[in-house]
Amino acid sequence: MKQRLELSIIYFFVLGSVSISSMGFISQTVQSVFFGIGMSALFVIGIMNIYKYIQKTSASK
Repeated sequence: MKQRLELSIIYFFVLGSVSISSMGFISQTVQSVFFGIGMSALFVIGIMNIYKYIQKTSASK
């Protein structure tokens, strides 16, 4: 279930970034804020997955 939530967030930000960048009527400030939030969320998800992987590999030793 948690993996579905992570995938939903990733899809939202990746596909949202493509949509936002192609829309000309949205201001540059709004686009930059969306991109910044998206990059932050994806970075946090990546760090969490790396941390879980390290814990799993160190626990199996």
